[in-house]
Amino acid sequence: MHSDRRTIQRMPAPLHAQIADQLTRRIVSGHYPIGSTLPAEPILAAELQVSRSTLRTALASLERRRLVSRRKNAGTRVESGTPQGEFGANLSSLPELIQWAQQCERVVQKSAKVVLDLPTAKALSLAPGSTWLLVHTLRLDGTAKHRAISATQAYIDARHAKILAQIRLNPSVLMSELLERETGVDLSTVEQEVFACNMDAEQAATLVARQGEAALKVLRRYRPPVGAPVLVTVSIHPASRFSLKMTLTRQHGKDA
Repeated sequence: MHSDRRTIQRMPAPLHAQIADQLTRRIVSGHYPIGSTLPAEPILAAELQVSRSTLRTALASLERRRLVSRRKNAGTRVESGTPQGEFGANLSSLPELIQWAQQCERVVQKSAKVVLDLPTAKALSLAPGSTWLLVHTLRLDGTAKHRAISATQAYIDARHAKILAQIRLNPSVLMSELLERETGVDLSTVEQEVFACNMDAEQAATLVARQGEAALKVLRRYRPPVGAPVLVTVSIHPASRFSLKMTLTRQHGKDA
């Protein structure tokens, strides 16, 4: 296994936050007037030179700030020229969760190619005997204390193992975004599951916590719109350092 002992550096603003700020300035300046519709996602993503998943995260931020509204088959409509609120760690949606992750400092601990045994493959919903690149990372809270707030095991399709060099060179960029950039694979489909668990001895030692302490396990499978996952991540978050909030809205006229 490979250990990465590079000095941790403070990260720049996440790419999607930079894009959100750029679009906000366009709206506030009147470049996109109130009532107008933003260019279609493929066109806007190409213009801004970002992936569609990054653009969608930025647009979700604009929607939370009530600058725009987004409707299926109707595009993104400008609703206001005055932003409401700022970016933060209010984890009420997957885009916010991704934003939170990008704003925390990440360090690669070790990596290795692995062949999945039956229990691991079943837990990840992957094929037994398949080969993956396993990368262990930590997320730090970004304060002077640099406290570890989550530990992640990332399984990357072994066909894309060369991405490891980019992961080490770009600690502020999500692995899914790096994979999209380097391979051209569309990873806009993300399946997420959240479980309650108790940390084992290894997890507790890594996160400087107590063995048996309550935690949340977040499993994400990143895959193309059609096809098998290319990236699967398993993150352990001590319960005292993390929360996940969801808002459920009932659609009128439909059965619950």
